[in-house]
Amino acid sequence: MVDTGGVEVVGASGRRRSRRTAWIVGAAVVVVGLVAGTGVWQYAARSTRIVAEGATLSGGMEFPDCLPRMALAVYGTTDDVLVGQTVRNPSRWPVTVTSSDPEVYRFEVPSDGPAGVSSADGAPPADASGQVVLPPGGEVTMWIVDPQRHSIQDSTTVWYEFSEVPVTLRTLGVERESSVQLPGTLYVGGGKDGDQLGAALQEACRA
Repeated sequence: MVDTGGVEVVGASGRRRSRRTAWIVGAAVVVVGLVAGTGVWQYAARSTRIVAEGATLSGGMEFPDCLPRMALAVYGTTDDVLVGQTVRNPSRWPVTVTSSDPEVYRFEVPSDGPAGVSSADGAPPADASGQVVLPPGGEVTMWIVDPQRHSIQDSTTVWYEFSEVPVTLRTLGVERESSVQLPGTLYVGGGKDGDQLGAALQEACRA
């Protein structure tokens, strides 16, 4: 036994145990950090959404003044449906938006300026497509073209209602099915064209 004068001597085996303990603690901290970071990342990706707000352009019937504007637009059975709606990415990350039906729901190519809902030819621009990448805070015009085209009308009084647009969102490497809620309901049908519907509602307002 060696007299060390009351000073504790740590041997090589003790130093190895200390290093091993420190390594285990450090590894545990890294694992916890990775798990927490992944959770935050997944939450951020899955909480991303696209909102429809701002400008709307549509044809169809004009609403009488006595009726509240609860609908996005109303079209008669024989009318061609065309609605332009501004959509925006309110999140802090770029989002790739893919339409579930690119024949019906199409996106304009984003520009540097604010999105403007206009169509001189009564149709979406030729370069509109079923997919768009929206930067943080970016907005673009989404066009809705005859969404009822694949439906089967059972009678002349059937109404079709569209209040959301099914899409796939991809952000931060995470892809999920979602939808864009429209700022009102799009109605199509009723067995009349837009002018007849408008006249009928005007008559109802006067009654």
